Parts: sequence; C-alpha cells; structure tokens
Amino acid sequence: MVHRGIRLWVCVAAGVLAAAHTGRAQTDSSVAQLGLDRVGSYLSYTTVEHGRNGWELGGDVDLGSVLTRKLHLLAELNYLHADVHRFDADDVPIPGSFHDFSVGMAARYSVAHVKRFEPYVGAGLAVHFLGTDIARSQPIHDDYTGAKLGGEYFLGISYDLTKRWALYGEVRRMEVPPASRVTYRLGFFVRL
Repeated sequence: MVHRGIRLWVCVAAGVLAAAHTGRAQTDSSVAQLGLDRVGSYLSYTTVEHGRNGWELGGDVDLGSVLTRKLHLLAELNYLHADVHRFDADDVPIPGSFHDFSVGMAARYSVAHVKRFEPYVGAGLAVHFLGTDIARSQPIHDDYTGAKLGGEYFLGISYDLTKRWALYGEVRRMEVPPASRVTYRLGFFVRL
C-alpha cells in the first residue's frame, strides 16, 4: 500500500509541475483551462470517530478548471491530530493519540457566484499516513498506523474580500477507518 501511495504522490507532483509549466491566465471566462489558479490554507475543528480533541490544518492548490469553468481540480495536504477515545475489553480507557498526514486530489464544483459569495460542493481521494503513540501492546495499535486510501466529500461557501483574496467555510466528511471524521474548516485563499 505504501508503494501505491508513493506512486500516487509522484503522479500528483508531476501533474502539478505540468500544470504550472503550461498554465496560462484564462482570457475567455467561458473556457476551462488547467493552470495554477489559487493557493489556500485552513484550520479545522474536527469530530473524529473513536477520538476527541481533534484539529486539522492544511492547504490546497487549485490546478485550474476542467470540462467547464465551474469544475476545478485541487491538490491538497492535510494534518490531523486527535486523542483516542476507545476502551479495552474491561472498559478501561486506552491512553494515546494519533495523527494523520494526507495527500490527495479533489474536484470542486462551483454551484453559483452571487455577488461576493460562491457556494460549492466537491469530492476527492487521498492517501492517509497514520501514526500513533498508543502502546504496541494494545490490540488497536495497528489500526492507527500505516498508509490507507480514503475518500471525502464536502460543501462550502467562499466570500471574496477583494479580487484576489477570499475567505471560506466548509464542512467535509472524510472516510478513512478508524480515523473517519467530519471537519469544520475556516480558511483563506489568494488567486494567482
């Protein structure tokens, strides 16, 4: 699984470099075109299955639009940290925390653009690299280690502060057992 994750990361990096090399500013607003469009960052409060005190931070790069100007491709990096909230067979809490570093690709579809507001929906896939400080003697230790493939879907709204800068809020569901979660993101992005 790790080799598959490395191959995916190499493909993503090659795609970003190719898009950056061939990308040009869009001159016709009705035509989809690949090229670096925006860069963003966020901080999230996260509710994690079998976890608590979750938080995330990360960033994304918009690689431009495909098929239609409303459908954009995103390359994303994400880091999650949370405390484990699980119990052993005797109902004794298992101490420890875990983290998840993920690299993924997503598609974001702009539903509309009304004045300064832009609601959107999206979905994506990511490779999640899990790690933990749970004792190796615990039966759940292996659940929180290694590379795993996960999916996600989201909805959000952005607000243009200026022609270049914008804020956004987003709710995202990530499916990657045992670290499946819902994140509530607040972030910003700058158009290039």
